[in-house]
Amino acid sequence: MSLVTLGISHQTAPITIREQLAFTAESLPEALAALSAIPGVDGCGILSTCNRTEVYISSEQTITRRIIEWLHEWHGLSPGKFREHIYQLEHAACVYHLIKVISGMDSMVIGEPQVAGQAKQAWQSAQLANTLDSRLDRMFQHAFAAAKRVRSETGIGRDPVTLPFAALRLARQIFGEVDSLRVLLIGAGEMIEDCATHFHASGMNTVTIANRSAERADQLAERFGGRAATLDVLPRLLADSDLVIACTGSPTAIIDRQMFRDALRQRRRQPMFALDLSVPRNISADSASLDDLYLYTIDDLRAIVESAQQQRQEALQQANAIVESEVATFERWLRLQATSSTLKHLRQRAQGERDELLERARRELARGGDPEAVMRRLSHRLVNRLLHGPSIRLRQAAEAGDEDLLAAARFYFMDDER
Repeated sequence: MSLVTLGISHQTAPITIREQLAFTAESLPEALAALSAIPGVDGCGILSTCNRTEVYISSEQTITRRIIEWLHEWHGLSPGKFREHIYQLEHAACVYHLIKVISGMDSMVIGEPQVAGQAKQAWQSAQLANTLDSRLDRMFQHAFAAAKRVRSETGIGRDPVTLPFAALRLARQIFGEVDSLRVLLIGAGEMIEDCATHFHASGMNTVTIANRSAERADQLAERFGGRAATLDVLPRLLADSDLVIACTGSPTAIIDRQMFRDALRQRRRQPMFALDLSVPRNISADSASLDDLYLYTIDDLRAIVESAQQQRQEALQQANAIVESEVATFERWLRLQATSSTLKHLRQRAQGERDELLERARRELARGGDPEAVMRRLSHRLVNRLLHGPSIRLRQAAEAGDEDLLAAARFYFMDDER
């Protein structure tokens, strides 16, 4: 038996490549059906998020190359185009990896919780498509339980370790629930894109992206279901925003104290949370003195991030110990499955020999054979047939000096002798 994971993630490829290998939720049923139809695939599942696309396979054969070919074919790519970016994991390493993925240990943002839900959706999609075999289904269920242990028994998901997550934590401290917050993101660079990604994932759906370049603002706004604006309408946008994050390349402040004062007046003193991630600052420092405005700079967030780093490293060490323990448990289950299959085969073979000889004995009795003689022949023939194969192999082992095999035979067949 074999379990295989083939994947591409933020650790092996940029988004320009990842997006070409991604699966939409609507395409999953058809993709799973096509994947499961490949000869040798006993079970399969597909996990596709913004940061990774992974194919999970259960098979008795070596079919890695064929799966990689299928992955490229499905997306209309030339064969092997992104082969160098695809990682391959086998056997127990698959469940080790899946636990780390579901628990957030392998995420771009260590400890983020969204991937757990995405993995559960991937598992449920495979269940609905009827493409999971017992091994793969058990692996996913075991990984979910193990990841739950990781998150409940360690602090891996408790403290932010990135600026967007630190910002999200501060927003929750100020407002409590954040789902209904109106968010204004000023700029369109990587940091603003990260903030938009995490805020959108947390349930913030009212997002406005203001940027000097309207085209770039439109691209991000369309991606996150928000609206785009240019910087010349900032005064009006401020009054409609609960959370403001600025990160542009401007060498001078683009929001001053008076703009915030006017916005707060229009908001009838409803609090605002403003975060300036720019260096030089995009928000004038004297704005911090305004009542009902919670203004933080990148240094404020960095202090939160740095204070959490040591706790996160300790949590990762604890998490790794849990994962190793859970992988060992799953390996034991796999070995038991293999043993059960062998025992089942041995039992079926022995029963087949018995049934054949029993039918032969019945025919002899029907012809008037002596019952005692028939029973002796039956028992003699059954012993010979059951021991024929093992006897030949033991003689071959003795001739070859294979002491390990001889010792194993004594252990399994002569353990009751002293």
